[in-house]
Amino acid sequence: MKKRIFPYFLLFLGIIFFNHIFLYGQQEASFPLPQSIKEAQEALGWDGWFTIVVFVLTFLGLVTEIKPPAITMLIGTGILLISGVISPTQFLEGFSNEILLTIAMLCIIVRSLEVNGVLEAVGKKVLIKSKNFAFQMLSMCVPVATASAFLNNTSIVLLMTPIVRKWSLKNKLSPSKFLIPLSYAALFGGACTLIGTSTNLVVHGLLRRYSPELGFGFFELAYVGVPCALAGLFYLVTFCRYLLPDRLDPASAVSEETREFTAEFIVGPDCPLVNKTIKEGARRYFRGELLIQIERNENAIDSPSPDLVIFVGDRLVFVGDINQIAELHAIRDLKSQADPHFKLDVSSSHFSEVVIPTTSLLVGKTLRRINFRNTYGASVMAVYRQGWRVLGNVRDIILQAGDTLMLLSGEPWLGANFYNKDFYYIRHHEKLVVFNPWRAGFVILTLLGMVIAASMGTSIMIASMATVFLLFATRSITFREAQNSIMWNILLLIACSFALGRAMETTGVAAYLAEIILALVGSNPFMLVGGIILMTIICTELMTNNAAALIMFPIAITAAKLAGYHSLEAVKAIGVSVAIGASCAYAVPTGYQTHMMVYGPGGYKFTDFFKTGVFMDLMIWLIATSLIPRIWPLVEG
Repeated sequence: MKKRIFPYFLLFLGIIFFNHIFLYGQQEASFPLPQSIKEAQEALGWDGWFTIVVFVLTFLGLVTEIKPPAITMLIGTGILLISGVISPTQFLEGFSNEILLTIAMLCIIVRSLEVNGVLEAVGKKVLIKSKNFAFQMLSMCVPVATASAFLNNTSIVLLMTPIVRKWSLKNKLSPSKFLIPLSYAALFGGACTLIGTSTNLVVHGLLRRYSPELGFGFFELAYVGVPCALAGLFYLVTFCRYLLPDRLDPASAVSEETREFTAEFIVGPDCPLVNKTIKEGARRYFRGELLIQIERNENAIDSPSPDLVIFVGDRLVFVGDINQIAELHAIRDLKSQADPHFKLDVSSSHFSEVVIPTTSLLVGKTLRRINFRNTYGASVMAVYRQGWRVLGNVRDIILQAGDTLMLLSGEPWLGANFYNKDFYYIRHHEKLVVFNPWRAGFVILTLLGMVIAASMGTSIMIASMATVFLLFATRSITFREAQNSIMWNILLLIACSFALGRAMETTGVAAYLAEIILALVGSNPFMLVGGIILMTIICTELMTNNAAALIMFPIAITAAKLAGYHSLEAVKAIGVSVAIGASCAYAVPTGYQTHMMVYGPGGYKFTDFFKTGVFMDLMIWLIATSLIPRIWPLVEG
């Protein structure tokens, strides 16, 4: 697959590069270093080499996505714990970090804005009707970037995707011109404040652990984030109209009445189709071409012959639009295999479109294997991939990250599962939230209060906890809504990544890799910062932003020390470099979860992200490299 080629290509180059630097390190460096690569290698004990092996295997697991990232990281750190490389205290260090609680509180705050209709109401107001492409792009990107500086960017993209797509079609524009910029804009804003992304909070926590005097101020990252965001907006307005495809997503181009769905029925003993051929049944009850498969005794008969006789217990698979499928429900004792909580008809159908993220347990599995209907309580009517419906029996389709599923369910199920971790909603055809002006205003005021308190020096953890307490006290959010809003998989990934980073520090692996970085880029402040940012960007594109930050931070700090930069100002410069680098994931759709949310709805291909995002990565890299050493000087001492 094309989207797999780029990560493996980079991994291949990385291995060659690693060996090149390793061999180069056997010679005397051209600049003085406290210890050479060879000495750092000799200093590694069995635990260091074992940590390298576990790190490489974990890295490969994150790249190939054999398991969800959190599970992969848990397995890797679990092996280090069992082998004795890290102690139980070091393993649990990440789980007790205050940053995890802060991220959980921020998830609840954003969810309160959703359930009270704030984000949806604002999202519909900001998009303007204009024939000027620049105004159209700015009307979407500026509000999204601003909001993502204070709110979870996943939630913003989740709610804005259907709004932007509907707005695009209404104005006779291609959604593919705007959905990638939507995801990019969310990343722009996230790099500007302490709470913009979980990665910023993670690096903030690492800096605080290094020294209580360190850490980011609430708006401190804006010194670099705002120039990068402005350059990114200019890039989107100027070049995206030429780089992005003018592609209409088939799932958006047709109405629900004309879209094709797949539906399954079991033939009951009293069904009038029993002992009749398909040709005979088609004369009176259904159109013969709608029946694409019959499953009998666990054997599938594709494109069944018109002379094939239908028996009791046969599973009939039909393809048709909503009206044709609705007519099948009227046939006596032809039992639908859809959600038992509703009966399909044109007026009461509840359709939803969801996209599968990279962290979903559905990736790599079929609907038959996971028993989707019983597990999730809804029926998958169709699967869309890169904008086109995947043909064949939906139950046998191997699901991939970025696939769009058309779900059919009852209204109670729709409201209860809106925030499921295994798929993100991108369109729903029933209004799920009601705008409450009083509660919406109160939620906005509490959010502003939290921002003001944090910017004045109050701990972000305390400010966010106080905000959540007020939301619970005023019933602006329920306990169940709060519980469902927390991204537990992200928290587990972060906690385990802390342990892996600690293992790299204590075993000398961080020092070894830091020597390699210095052999490559030298000790010049701009070269060192640029090298750290570039390596962090590559790691972020290949795995996840939080894991990349937690792995690169100890390596980057050690590299700075070996180059002679020991001041707290230099340490903060390295922290900013890692945070900005971990926020750059523009070239690969799997690099950031918001990219996967727009991947299917926009009908994109891997090359659409690559040709647009690689220039964005390079631009952000150059801007950040030129600014960081000037704002936070790397002074020897």
